[in-house]
Amino acid sequence: MMRRTSAMLIAVASLLGAGVAMAAPAQAASCTPDNACLYSDSDFTGYKRDDYNSRHNWEIVTYPGSPGIPLYAGDNYIFNVSSIDNWDVDTRISVYRSPYHMGPCFKIANYGSVTNLAYITLSGGQNANDVMDSHLFGNNCSGVVYDS
Repeated sequence: MMRRTSAMLIAVASLLGAGVAMAAPAQAASCTPDNACLYSDSDFTGYKRDDYNSRHNWEIVTYPGSPGIPLYAGDNYIFNVSSIDNWDVDTRISVYRSPYHMGPCFKIANYGSVTNLAYITLSGGQNANDVMDSHLFGNNCSGVVYDS
């Protein structure tokens, strides 16, 4: 609810000509405000999915413009998500190892990013790069909060 409210307030402010210029976040690539951008390579490169919704299973979600490549296609698949950019100013993103928001997880700060999931170690000692499988907008995960 808060995500939708902030999006509406930003839209109203821009329509009314509030005169306040909103700077882009420090992240390198462009993403739609209030969305998450998920990339197949580190440093916000490769295939990109600019997404407003939580996704319970990355195996059934593809990168637009790709030849049907999913965000997750089995552990260590070369095109699995490797970097994430959160352009939501008031909501964290919980990222999970397994579908349906299950298993080890970590969070990305609101308006934060992770340039390379290889820098994250999950609670079981596994590296997070190329193995994550779902995300949820919100502070639901008990894992560590990251922001590169």
